[in-house]
Amino acid sequence: MTDAGRGVTARPDFLRSVIRVLARRLPWGAGIAAAVMVVVALVLLLSRPVYRAEARLRIGEPPPSPGVSATGGLLSFLRTGGDPFANDLEILSSRTLAEEVVRTVALSVRLDAPRGWTRDSLFTAVGLSSRDTTFKATWEATWEGDQVRVERTAPQRGEVGRFRVGEAAEFGGMELTFAPRREGGPTTIHLVTRPFGEAVRSASGGISLVRTRRDANVLQISYTHDDPGVADAVVNAAVSEFIRLRARLFRQESDQTVDSLKTVARGTRAELRAAEDSLERVQRRTGLVAPDAQSEALVQRYEIVYQELTQARAELDLLDRQLIRVDEAADPMSAWSTLVAHPRFLENQTVGTLLERLTLLEEQRTATLAVRQPESREARTLDQQIRQLDEALRKLVSEYRTSLADGVAELEHRRAELERVVGALPAQAVAFGRGQREVRVLSEVSVLTEQRLRQEELRLALAFSNVQVVDPPALRYRPVWPRKKLGLAAGLLIASGAGLLGMVVVERADPTVRSARWLEDATGSPVVALRAGAPPSEAELATLRSWLGETGVIVPIGPMHPLGAQVLDAVREPARARAVASFADATVLAGEARRCVLACVSGRSRRQDVERVSAWLSRAGCPVSGSVVVVRRRSEVAALWD
Repeated sequence: MTDAGRGVTARPDFLRSVIRVLARRLPWGAGIAAAVMVVVALVLLLSRPVYRAEARLRIGEPPPSPGVSATGGLLSFLRTGGDPFANDLEILSSRTLAEEVVRTVALSVRLDAPRGWTRDSLFTAVGLSSRDTTFKATWEATWEGDQVRVERTAPQRGEVGRFRVGEAAEFGGMELTFAPRREGGPTTIHLVTRPFGEAVRSASGGISLVRTRRDANVLQISYTHDDPGVADAVVNAAVSEFIRLRARLFRQESDQTVDSLKTVARGTRAELRAAEDSLERVQRRTGLVAPDAQSEALVQRYEIVYQELTQARAELDLLDRQLIRVDEAADPMSAWSTLVAHPRFLENQTVGTLLERLTLLEEQRTATLAVRQPESREARTLDQQIRQLDEALRKLVSEYRTSLADGVAELEHRRAELERVVGALPAQAVAFGRGQREVRVLSEVSVLTEQRLRQEELRLALAFSNVQVVDPPALRYRPVWPRKKLGLAAGLLIASGAGLLGMVVVERADPTVRSARWLEDATGSPVVALRAGAPPSEAELATLRSWLGETGVIVPIGPMHPLGAQVLDAVREPARARAVASFADATVLAGEARRCVLACVSGRSRRQDVERVSAWLSRAGCPVSGSVVVVRRRSEVAALWD
């Protein structure tokens, strides 16, 4: 394959290929870049200046919700109530705050006036009615001397009325006070209102909240607007409303907590008084003061009484047995001699004296009966005295037994009483312990409630002092938009990218033949490139004639450009040219010739036509033996193989 008489066999490198494509599509790229730069310049020149107001707040962590105490720090570390800074960000992003900002600054009202004229220069006051009833509409205000005529232009046109300058005018959910028209000021302005909810949504998304550093509790609040007064007012309103809303939420939370704590404290005090009264009644009824000590003393008393009762019963039993022996004895002396061995009687002097006299009388009676008759006066006198002593002893013993039996009965009664008291002691001790425990628990709850109440009051006092305004709301020293130098640089970069992209798109969208490799793949035959205006070389002519043979035909693709006609003139007979416009033409051509050569013009012949004609010829039985591409310039020959 050659170009203008010299064979072209090497492929140019990629950079040269790109340069050729850029050079070929440079007009398109330049036109697109110029259009983009014009648009950027118009945007920069016609855009209204946009101002940004900023403020910085330092937000300290609030006191822990359980109060200021040792355990409060642990619960604060666990963050059971969420991250405090994130909670404050949610308050700043809340709909309540956005609604208040919209009401304060009247963001549902937009001024449409010539550049350089803002709210402050046209109105002395702009606000919303208390009902938040703005709707989507457009209003036209015209200064006519000391009056302003207001008309509604959309959605339906109609006159609203005339209002004096300096007096409040209320219409469409707005409350305006028109200022006197300044020299050079506009005569007519437009006001655009929108629904209150839409303005709230827009304001909520327009207020920017940025944490300056991840490890710092410093928040930057900013807002951009083409009216510097509106931008500054929005940030001012956001800061003041945030502080007020945050304080109100803390106060509401603390007030509710304090009210709940006071209710709990009152109920606890009432329950504590009732528990103390109940414990007092238990103490009065049971006599328990120190249950442990009293129980121990009571058990000791019971043991003593039980021992005394056992001893008394044993003594009474012994006495009864001795009395039985007394009754069975034959004479008083033998009857009462065993009684002397009783411990109580041994200690009793009276019994001892009586027994001694009885012994003497028995001895005297025995001596008298030895010399006297039993019926004698002396014997009867001694018998009478013995009987008297016997009766005295019997009476004494009987009285002692009676007193001993009474003692046993008393001890049994005391034991029964102690058993009853001891039996009731566990229940009384449990009731007393329950009452003590209830009083102790309620006392602790009362103390903790009072402590928690004081802590909540302290927390409420500290919650209002942990928000500091680091940078008060203020406008930046210049508008943030348009930035002409930066905008032009960005526009140039965008225009360059758009131009390059446009050249690539145009190159990719070009439907004409510009690649020899594509032509080889489409026809399945070799390709020769000829330069217009230069005669083909002998080698190129020999190649073409070998492709054509004796009966070959040159088939031009599409309407033949003058550059393509030069191919027909350069090739001598028997070369002929025959256009193929349909499959029928291809069939006729196949009957006349066995070979054909396609003739294309680079940048003129369409790839679709090449594919269609090549397919027709192949089906008709006249294969394409070669292809000729005519180019304008020598440099385009190498570009065919890029």
